[in-house]
Amino acid sequence: MTERYYVEVTYTSPDAGRDDLDRHGDAMMDALQVEPNLIDPDVAVNFDQHTVDVCAVVAASDPPSALRAALIAVRSAVHHIGGATPGWEAAVEQAVSSIRPAELVDS
Repeated sequence: MTERYYVEVTYTSPDAGRDDLDRHGDAMMDALQVEPNLIDPDVAVNFDQHTVDVCAVVAASDPPSALRAALIAVRSAVHHIGGATPGWEAAVEQAVSSIRPAELVDS
């Protein structure tokens, strides 16, 4: 049975400056809009910590599948904007994420 899960994934951006990070966030938002597995994606950037927070609803059979779909979409979006993801598999082990049923999230 497919359920909807609200997924947040936070990662550190390799972009150095504030302007670069701002452009990265804008480009990611555009790229995430066309990812087929994401529903209503959003991006937030923490300029002090150089992190990017991607939030979206994902339709999946269970929470691990929802996280996997979200991570695939994020990586695809990074590639779409010309970024590289060397060491992605190791970095995913340290990624900060949360997953919960979408109906438990306030709009």
